[in-house]
Amino acid sequence: MICYMPRIQVKERLIKFRIEGTSISSLRNNGSTSETQTKQRQHHPKARESQVHNINIHLHGLFSAVEHGQLEKARNILTTCEVQVNSVNSDGLTPLDVAFLSNNRELVRLLLSHGATEETSMKNLETHLLNLLGEAERRVLELRLCGNQDILQTKSLALWERRKRGLKKMLIGFEHAKPPDTPDKITVEVTGNDSVRVSCIEADNPDSAICTKFNVEWSTSESFKNVTGCRYLPATDGEITINNLEHGKIYYFRCSAGNLKEYSDYRYPTPVSVAISSWFDVSQESRRCSTMMKVKMDDILDKMISIRPDLHRSSFEVSGNDCTSNTKRRKPPTFKHLFSGNTKLHKNLRRGVYLSCLLYHEDKVLVTNEDYLPVVEIDDTYPKEMLNDFHWFYKIAFAWKDLKWFKDDLEKSTNSSITFRTKLIQAVTQMQDIFNTQDLGKVYYKPIRDSDGTTVICTVNNVCQPKNVVNLKWTPMAKILKKSSRTDNLTDLLISSIQDQIMFYQTSNSKLQKGLYVGYLLMRSSVDMLHVMVPLQNPNMPVCCKIRDNPHVNAEEWLWLQQGAGAPCEYKCLGFASQFKMATSRLFSLVQIPKDKRTVQRVYTSEVIEVDRDVSLIMIVPPAEVACAVGEGSQSAVHLNRIELVPLSVQVFEMIHFGTYQADTLLLYARLSSVVQLDSDDARYSIRQAWSSSDLETAKQRLDTVEALETNLNVAWKHLRWLLDVMNFARERLFQSQISNTNCSKSASNSQLEMKSAKSNSLLQLPDTKLVKSRGSWPGPGLNSMRTLESVCPEISRSEQYLSPPTHDREYGLASKQSCSSETSNDSKDEPDLNDGQTSSDLDLLSKMPNNHVPGKDVKVDDEGFSDATMKNEALVPVPAPGIIEVYAAYETGLPHPASLKLHISPTTSAREVVQLFLQQLNMSVVVKGKTGPIYPSTEFGNFCLVSVTGARERCLRDDFKPLQLTDPWRNGRMYIRHKQDVLAALELHSSILTAAAAAKHH
Repeated sequence: MICYMPRIQVKERLIKFRIEGTSISSLRNNGSTSETQTKQRQHHPKARESQVHNINIHLHGLFSAVEHGQLEKARNILTTCEVQVNSVNSDGLTPLDVAFLSNNRELVRLLLSHGATEETSMKNLETHLLNLLGEAERRVLELRLCGNQDILQTKSLALWERRKRGLKKMLIGFEHAKPPDTPDKITVEVTGNDSVRVSCIEADNPDSAICTKFNVEWSTSESFKNVTGCRYLPATDGEITINNLEHGKIYYFRCSAGNLKEYSDYRYPTPVSVAISSWFDVSQESRRCSTMMKVKMDDILDKMISIRPDLHRSSFEVSGNDCTSNTKRRKPPTFKHLFSGNTKLHKNLRRGVYLSCLLYHEDKVLVTNEDYLPVVEIDDTYPKEMLNDFHWFYKIAFAWKDLKWFKDDLEKSTNSSITFRTKLIQAVTQMQDIFNTQDLGKVYYKPIRDSDGTTVICTVNNVCQPKNVVNLKWTPMAKILKKSSRTDNLTDLLISSIQDQIMFYQTSNSKLQKGLYVGYLLMRSSVDMLHVMVPLQNPNMPVCCKIRDNPHVNAEEWLWLQQGAGAPCEYKCLGFASQFKMATSRLFSLVQIPKDKRTVQRVYTSEVIEVDRDVSLIMIVPPAEVACAVGEGSQSAVHLNRIELVPLSVQVFEMIHFGTYQADTLLLYARLSSVVQLDSDDARYSIRQAWSSSDLETAKQRLDTVEALETNLNVAWKHLRWLLDVMNFARERLFQSQISNTNCSKSASNSQLEMKSAKSNSLLQLPDTKLVKSRGSWPGPGLNSMRTLESVCPEISRSEQYLSPPTHDREYGLASKQSCSSETSNDSKDEPDLNDGQTSSDLDLLSKMPNNHVPGKDVKVDDEGFSDATMKNEALVPVPAPGIIEVYAAYETGLPHPASLKLHISPTTSAREVVQLFLQQLNMSVVVKGKTGPIYPSTEFGNFCLVSVTGARERCLRDDFKPLQLTDPWRNGRMYIRHKQDVLAALELHSSILTAAAAAKHH
């Protein structure tokens, strides 16, 4: 279909400027010329040039490509040029309007994907096209009636005739256009206290009319007599979040598909309504809120400033620059500096405590001229309270720029118990002076010791812009690691731990993707400390698996989880029940829980742990008798020998966790608690040193005031420490879990959303409220919500990618973690029994239910699986098995050529997920192996794509395409990852690999 108006205007302007004395008005007045306009253009040549330059050649090219149905040309213009895709031509039409009137489905999809929208100001498109066609016919008639036609009039007549034909075709296309089919499916889920996400799926019918938009409406009435609101969204999005809904109300939703012609019939979700609710609506515990804690800490700060006038609120304000590396300003030398020597960097470490700082940039490390890490001495004796001092230093290390202020307060203090802390801060300031920077990074999770007791506290930081430092040099990491020897010398131990320190620094800063997760608590106790076992590749969270992308848990889902496996499951909770069962099954396999022990695991049903706005966590704890491993030989300590799990003390884990997900809150607490704790120690020391009764009374009053502030601060901080409540719940021995073998009957109505008291078949009994003394000390009825779950969920999460299985148990094993070039497994190899769970995702059942399904009808979920009818229906659906694919890098990696990885993926793993995991692993491999290859940041991952090559042909996979769904011949092809712009990289690499293989076979 052709729309010629823009071309007519461009050609008329160009002809007008080439032929002196001719203008558009001559075309509209039977070829007569306007001498006035001609003279004006002759006297203003600059105005003529500006008018020519005002023609947007790219926009004109886009309209031309759309008019002629040139898909690739339009794609190139949209991707390479800055074009306003919603620009309107002189006919009042956008490129999307022209593509729709041309009935070009591919062009419509392309324009929608680049943000194209319809011109909503036009009320009647058909009338508008008739007017344009009438004008074109009139101009054609006028030009034909002209007698002696010159060259300009002849060309204009040809253009207007072509425009007339194009407008006729567009009008015919509009008249024959039909409304699109009804949307195939609409899903509604609560995503917040006042928000809902609505997803619409276009009808999968190639004969359906073009769909350009969806219309989503919602109302508080099932009949939609009063529509509360409506939203329009492009067909390519298909998903919208509706905010500012009233909490606690029930809303009904419907959706229709539309185009320029009209809308289709409405499609209703199943169930047709949702209640805007949250888990804390039915919880007996208060919600943890970091905002409330900040308010309390601000009040404590005001009271602290009233006690200490030297404090200023500006010193405690959290800004975005606190976590970045700031270069210190050089101060002019003072008289004191004339008598103070340079800081001594130690090479041979004798007995004592030292501070080491590891600064790296890409594959280079900042070392001394003798290729050792910079180390300064803290103290020549080992302190008595080393662990407490280390945890204190880990906390204040989040406020590097305040250390000089802390140092001044520590040096003024007369308390002898903080001598080591004073020396520690002095060593840090020495390091800051050496590197001329304030930010020394993050503290390594444990001090490094040798057999003689010499201890080194390590800090690690990634320098974005490396600078030259006096007496230090940047050296490749591979060169430093080659010089290390496997001895007990502490200097060699530091060098050999460089890779571990860098990896821990990188992984501890990474966040989980948005979603709801289920985690498992693994504890280990020693003589003087309690540890939490966390994945080495994700140490800021416990071992966890992803349940779904939506982190919000509504009231219905939380009540089902509290009621347990024997409780009936309503249809609206069926999807959550399926996802939770599959994620928990994978989690049990990861932490090596045998099948016969899975029914005694307990769910922490006091709360949903809201890590931040994007991540929520449901915790599972073991039975109380095996909750905390004591010795490595005990049955409960099997997981302690796994190299991919690292023990972190509770204090260190909390610092890493909150430093990643709530950095501002932790920074404010670190600053405030350091001041309050120091003043409290000074107040106690003043009482002991008081001589007179008046001094003693003043010191006591000051101590009472500071202790009250310290108590309030600790209470506010404890409110955020969810791990302590989970640990207390895990060690509770008041209740014994039992296995429920009977099934509960179906619910009679929706009123069973209320919490039920425990029955005879429950796993736990409700405790006496008098025995409940702290948050999370009783499990509630939720302990029986854990059941035997053997379904393998296809989704993967960060923490489970690196957990290797036990070598002694083949039945529940996972593929062992290898190097970057080896095979990685993410899924369990369990072979589910007939009654162990579902054979396919329960979400498939949701899409198969009729649209008029009664929402009040319950679906039963128990520990043996779903009903027999459901099992029979699901058994007919084949479940794709996980597979292993080998992917090659068709881009510059810095690694030996060709670089490849074997990835164990699930049937629902998308091509985009494969690309992200592949690039992350190769980046890590480049750093670990000390190569000079490029490190690609996550912001550039979108520039790569996954392709399949067979012979001399290549197929580029969409981001949402599942690689395991490839068919022949692409299934047997070789997988590559290349730059999207480098279209020949994969084919050339594939050819070279085949040539090398043929040559090797020939020899």
